[in-house]
Amino acid sequence: PANLLTVEQYVLSLLRWLQFPWASARVAAVCRTWHTCASRHGEFWARVIPTPEQVPALSVVLQRCGSRLRTLDLSAASSAAFDGDSLVRALRACQGLEVLNLAGCADVPLEGEADLCTALARSLRSLNVRGSRQLQRRLPELVGPRLRVLEAGWQSEFNATQDPHEWSDALPRGLFASIGRQCPSIETLRVPGYLLVDGYDEEDIISIKASYRSISEVAKLSQLRRLDLCCAMGLLDSAVMAVARDCRRLRSINLRCCQLLTDPALRAIAEHLQEELVHINISCCNFSDAAVRRLASSCRLLRTLDLCYCSKLGPAILAFLLGDATLCPALRMLGVGGLDFGDEEAAGVARKYRDTLEHLGIGSSRRLTDAGLVLLAGLPRLRKLSAHRLESVSRRGLIELCERAPGLRHIDAEECAFALPAPSEDQHRLSSCLEERTYSYDDSDSETDVEIELEPQEPLSGWARLASPIA
Repeated sequence: PANLLTVEQYVLSLLRWLQFPWASARVAAVCRTWHTCASRHGEFWARVIPTPEQVPALSVVLQRCGSRLRTLDLSAASSAAFDGDSLVRALRACQGLEVLNLAGCADVPLEGEADLCTALARSLRSLNVRGSRQLQRRLPELVGPRLRVLEAGWQSEFNATQDPHEWSDALPRGLFASIGRQCPSIETLRVPGYLLVDGYDEEDIISIKASYRSISEVAKLSQLRRLDLCCAMGLLDSAVMAVARDCRRLRSINLRCCQLLTDPALRAIAEHLQEELVHINISCCNFSDAAVRRLASSCRLLRTLDLCYCSKLGPAILAFLLGDATLCPALRMLGVGGLDFGDEEAAGVARKYRDTLEHLGIGSSRRLTDAGLVLLAGLPRLRKLSAHRLESVSRRGLIELCERAPGLRHIDAEECAFALPAPSEDQHRLSSCLEERTYSYDDSDSETDVEIELEPQEPLSGWARLASPIA
């Protein structure tokens, strides 16, 4: 009968329940039919995303995948000890690899592997080497014309053991010139922590300045949708102005802690990207109130607006934003930490963003009281709240916030200055509430890639929890 499965279809329906390609040896031992079915179908060999426990078998599995492998993601297993030399040998057999994620992998020795680097540059569409100092140095050799997504730089801004001088030495000089020249189709470019430290000889200082100027080469990337230059301390207005003028498809930009930028850079963003921009992080920057007002007035599509710890802003910018229903009406993330957010602003946020706001940053507020927390608890979509260093709330107020806002899953309430001593019961209840709702500033910056932008996604943020930005 026509509705009966063939032998191959039946075997395939069974194989799809197994964990490939790790199960390949056991499948081959069953019978020739199982082995043939598994070998003929590339879907079983296209993705390798190992756990730490699977790392010892990694090189053997990669050899079996060979040219059928399309995605290799070692980020979840980066803490495991693996043989870097064996991995490199296995990669030579994986011609055609399109997605390579080596974030956090410290030991991948590519010195003397010019042919492998050239092959990867020809085939890769997505490359992530964040947090790997060794791999950062090889980036100019690893990027090529098919690349759509590149993530480099550090994994976490909040890594206390990160030595700025060591990190600076790992970043290749002139990286952005190489990207602009070799990757014309790139859509996502993330290099947080392009932190080049001076204090060397005059020749090196000249090289550092030239490297920061070369960021203007990003303007050649006409397909760019997302740009993350968080903590690029030497980034200049001219580079941002060129990018805003020429990268007209840009939807997401992170300029957090780029402290040399001034108002002309932000005005260029407001002028050229007003029809496209959806996410912007300018926390710990020095833009004026007037420049930020122009941004909010021009970019009506914003869903993320992170202004935390901007040195020249205060409650006035909040009054401006909340006082006009047409300004940024659909924000999902608003960062106003360090701007002295108070009860009046809480009432405005609760009114204007009741149906949209998911993520709010209000750290270091002196005027916010328990009454303001009650108003914020009325935001039905609120999931994340950065509320560290509050000075006028009580433990009981924070407890009631957690209990009244069932959707609140993540909250940072560290270093709050509680005015009155609390009963031990309240102290235990608050500790329990916060333990159940841990907050990670690294996780906050997890907007999806542009290819799946229409799916549910986390807002772009990553604001400072520090009193002062990195120097």
